Amino acid sequence: MYYAGNGVGLSILVDKALLALVQTETLPITSLLFGPIKLAFLVGWVYLCIYSVRRVEFSPLVPQRHKAMANVFSLFIGPFLLFVLFVADRTMKVQEGEIEFKDVLKEIFGSAFEYGGAGGDGFRQDCPIELQDSSGRSFSEVYGSQDKDKDSSSEILDLTESIILDSIYERASDILIDPKSNAVFTVRFRIDGFLRTVSQIEADKCAAVINSIKAISDMDISEKRRPQDGAFMAKIPEGNVFFRVASAGVLGGEKLSIRVLNQSTGLLKLNEIGLSKKTYNVVANVIKQSSGMIVICGPTGSGKTTSLYAMLSNIDFYARNVVTVEDPIEYVLPNASQIEVNVKADITFVNALRGILRQDPDVICVGEIRDSQTAAMALQASQTGHLVLATLHGSSSMASLVRLMELGAKPLLLASAVSVIVSQRLVRRLCDNCKSPVVLNPKRIAGFERKGINTAAIMQANGCRKCNETGYSGRIGIFDVLYLDKEIKAKLAGDKLTPGDLKRDGDEKSRSTLRGDGLKKVLAGLTTLEEVKRVTSDLG
Repeated sequence: MYYAGNGVGLSILVDKALLALVQTETLPITSLLFGPIKLAFLVGWVYLCIYSVRRVEFSPLVPQRHKAMANVFSLFIGPFLLFVLFVADRTMKVQEGEIEFKDVLKEIFGSAFEYGGAGGDGFRQDCPIELQDSSGRSFSEVYGSQDKDKDSSSEILDLTESIILDSIYERASDILIDPKSNAVFTVRFRIDGFLRTVSQIEADKCAAVINSIKAISDMDISEKRRPQDGAFMAKIPEGNVFFRVASAGVLGGEKLSIRVLNQSTGLLKLNEIGLSKKTYNVVANVIKQSSGMIVICGPTGSGKTTSLYAMLSNIDFYARNVVTVEDPIEYVLPNASQIEVNVKADITFVNALRGILRQDPDVICVGEIRDSQTAAMALQASQTGHLVLATLHGSSSMASLVRLMELGAKPLLLASAVSVIVSQRLVRRLCDNCKSPVVLNPKRIAGFERKGINTAAIMQANGCRKCNETGYSGRIGIFDVLYLDKEIKAKLAGDKLTPGDLKRDGDEKSRSTLRGDGLKKVLAGLTTLEEVKRVTSDLG
């Protein structure tokens, strides 16, 4: 070292620096602010948080309205919740002998980092699913013994489970498997009311898939021409999903139609289906009454059953005895008595209603009015101290009154029994991730401005990965709620409204009301002008 002039001071500084470095290196690792152990824990925690949020964000089993809160919840306690659920599930399976402890370790370290990412495909591939028949028997119990070729059977099972699992996570309401030609079958999903082809499968392989679904649905796999009905369910981590199956012999082979009844998504409340504040109050007040009748009408696929269950959710099942008769039961309602129509057992709507009236009901729910006897009994029940909720096929509210007259109901009986008629349609909801303000031509903007409508809030569909490039995610209802006030009832009772007048005036009023309600949702940025025009085109 140099000790001349300023070199002495520099030497002292260097010595102190070296001493400090040596002392630092001798400190224990655990005293560091970001030691390896803490850093590894931090990285693992962040990974589990992201994993939890992605499972919530891209899972259609979590309702859209709850996703923001669920994401925040997952960021804070997601890792703890995942760990607790995993340990509880694996402990139960080890105790029941379904898996061994070494398999648990292999699952932890072998697939911990196989999560696929934002698109959700990886999650669907790794997500466990078990198909069961309506009595709870597994797929292997029902179908595995029928095929001696284990490899082929396993391949068909994997393909079947993949189709079912994809339909759940794609939010499909229906699965259609039908022959495109003698060599190829197509698999299509109905999502938000629109069919989309998801795959094409060789005829021989798809025939095996159809047989496997028919077997688990307790259907005769040897019968390929006569229409059959069945049901099965799938167990996934989020809960049980139920399926209704219908088969039919068609040109080129056999067609399968599967309705997806996903109870894990939860039932909508009455204030969540799209009713305005005014119409919500009208319906809610009638539901509180001890007697009367609410009729929900619309074409097939217009959301009548969803609205029916939403109305039932406003009823206190502990204070009122609720009995339903449905064909079939689509959702299980705790604390309600639900009866399913079974023609073979002579359980029809009419016979079930006769039995219900002897069970001291407060609220009676009729899945659908199809014939004159059912209509007569439902109307009579609403006059004898019961609140009746029912669905009916009809183009408008007034047209539903005409339909009830065609089924034999007298105008005087309708005037005294029916309280509210709800006519509805479903429009696709814009994807919140990719919607953007629409660009309208000057002529259209001027037309809106003359009516005092601000076009700044009108949105258009664009399309992104989250909504499968459609621009829409989910659906919402538009409504025409007709309250039968004293004036309407007086005209009905006095035969001053002929069926022709009712149909004509009702369609005109319903058309303007439905489009008006749809326009309100357009201005709220929920849907598009094209969607409203599309779903109300049947009204002229």
